[in-house]
Amino acid sequence: MTAQAPQAAATGAATTIEVRDLTIEYQTGSGSVHALGPVDLDIAAGEFVSIVGPSGCGKSTLLKAAAGLISPTRGSVSIGGKPVQGPQSDLGIVFQNPLLMDWRSVMSNILLQAEMRRLPKAEAAEKARTLLAQVGLAGFEQHRPYELSGGMQQRVGICRALVHDPPLIMMDEPFGALDALTREQMCYDLQDLWMTRRPTVLFITHSISEAVLLSDRVIVMSARPGRILEEFRMERPRPRLLDDDHQEVDEASRQIRRLLGVQDHANEAAA
Repeated sequence: MTAQAPQAAATGAATTIEVRDLTIEYQTGSGSVHALGPVDLDIAAGEFVSIVGPSGCGKSTLLKAAAGLISPTRGSVSIGGKPVQGPQSDLGIVFQNPLLMDWRSVMSNILLQAEMRRLPKAEAAEKARTLLAQVGLAGFEQHRPYELSGGMQQRVGICRALVHDPPLIMMDEPFGALDALTREQMCYDLQDLWMTRRPTVLFITHSISEAVLLSDRVIVMSARPGRILEEFRMERPRPRLLDDDHQEVDEASRQIRRLLGVQDHANEAAA
């Protein structure tokens, strides 16, 4: 199944992702494990696409293949029309653990991107301050990571991924380790950042509500070996709220839960 991207408007530095017949198998001591595919997927420049599916279905494997961190067994991935043949540098990645360096300040952690890419320091520092203000961390520039809450640390990780203005952001369960209230606020922070900058985003999550809130499209994957079951276009205007009373939200959430085998016991009882 091929999930097609909508026609994109001009989005500045954003880029495209093209996945063709992507299949990944792992070799283990007991034999080959078919983890993913085949998968075909197009993501337009500036599009925010979330992937949901059961644990172990290959969501993170797909992201790692797109980032060039693992090699396909068969098939291909292209970014901006160029084949992915190794780790990609022109992107930002955010994992579940922000992976901050405790001996560096918040600002120094963010500017690590600029140092590695040899970007002008003053310009990068100004971008870092702007990003920190956008996520509510103005004034925390000189704090150390261990002085911050988990949600604050993850905000720093997102700022680090964005400070070099990448055309593509890949996020692998970035809010999975956070408490419910912090997770909600992080969703709103990310929505605001995306609306300001409009990079292409590939977002991996177990949360249907996060996916429906943030995405232009939600891609639903099957259990292993992960394949695309269906896609849902989310077309209501932004900014959005998690508790939006909207037919699009209700219908997409219901159908995604059905595809993933989640039982709605409240509705069963009412029936």
